[in-house]
Amino acid sequence: MWGFAMAFHSINAVIPLFLAELGASPVIIGMIPGMFVLLIGVPQLFSVWRFRGVANIKKVNIFMHVMTFPWMVLMVVWFFILGLQGTTAIVLYLFTFVAYSLAVGALYPIWADFLAAISMPQRRSRFFGITFATNAVLGMAGGFVLKMILESGRYDFPRNYGFGFLIMLIATTTGTALFFLLKVINPVDAASRVKDKMTLALKNILVHDHNFRRYFYSRVLGAASVMPLAFYAVYLNEKLQFTAGVAGEFTLFLVGGTAVFNFVFGLLGDRTSRKFVVTFFFIGHLLALLLVLVAKTPFMAHLVFVAIGMATGAMQSSFMVFIYEFVGESGDRKLYYAAMDSALAPVLFIYIMFAGKLVEWLGYGGLFGISILLVLTGLGIFLFGVKNPAGQTAMVQES
Repeated sequence: MWGFAMAFHSINAVIPLFLAELGASPVIIGMIPGMFVLLIGVPQLFSVWRFRGVANIKKVNIFMHVMTFPWMVLMVVWFFILGLQGTTAIVLYLFTFVAYSLAVGALYPIWADFLAAISMPQRRSRFFGITFATNAVLGMAGGFVLKMILESGRYDFPRNYGFGFLIMLIATTTGTALFFLLKVINPVDAASRVKDKMTLALKNILVHDHNFRRYFYSRVLGAASVMPLAFYAVYLNEKLQFTAGVAGEFTLFLVGGTAVFNFVFGLLGDRTSRKFVVTFFFIGHLLALLLVLVAKTPFMAHLVFVAIGMATGAMQSSFMVFIYEFVGESGDRKLYYAAMDSALAPVLFIYIMFAGKLVEWLGYGGLFGISILLVLTGLGIFLFGVKNPAGQTAMVQES
């Protein structure tokens, strides 16, 4: 349900178009993806600190999901009910965007801990793979629904987008209500998590857990894969002169590849190792970068987006489960997840902000070349520097 809902508030497609129609400047529009990445990283450690000693993870997870609702309600009121436009509408949307992003960021580590609590360790990759595969398919369905709403002419702008925000609110409310039906099978050991101060626990994670630190370095370098994401379609369209419907074709191959590889890697992660699957995050992005440089046919262009789908499938099915393996079943999963996400957020923001400048300075080829170098270095550190943590107890607990 959340996958379906997010199609109506896509920060890479829907919101830039929405703000452009409201009359927002290119500077504001261009900052949206990077600001979202940065904002969701800001409150995560605070959220972990606030709920670190709470044992009822299901209750906290539902509460944190509900805390995102008021901001969606405001979007519905301002744009569907009142139909606001102009400078006031832009300012009000940006206010809700910031508040909504912070609420989602505070939710993330709680949600990660909850997913571990309701899944069996030996089947977690499968669980995540199937979940995110379904998420991708329903996201595509949501995109079709939004397209029908915008093209129907039933509602004028901005009420057409506001109606999409209403559907988003209904879908997320339904999805959150379904949490009540889920059973916690791996209860949180809250007492063991609060023995040490959070600052000491963070120091143990980021300073003394050398294996996790090397994994973080590999993720920092691998995160350079976000730089070319916004430019693949533009470059391929300029290079091969596609028809007007090419965006839909690329999206279809991307979403289809994501769904298929989520399912495949979910099975492989449980049967082989999560480290093996995470390797394909780097491989998928490297394939996309190489293919975009040599693409001469529509088929090769479509393969670029299948490769990105491969990387996304590896990420969604195994990134979170891999974090769990560093922590151990009794460790503080929220803290490890938040430590990684919060530290990565400013790095991702810098990558996104610099991507456009690199295109101006070096052209698309320069951007793709730098991305290849960084991602390849990250793959090398991951393969040769990161030991498989499966079955081990996190060093933060040993300390």
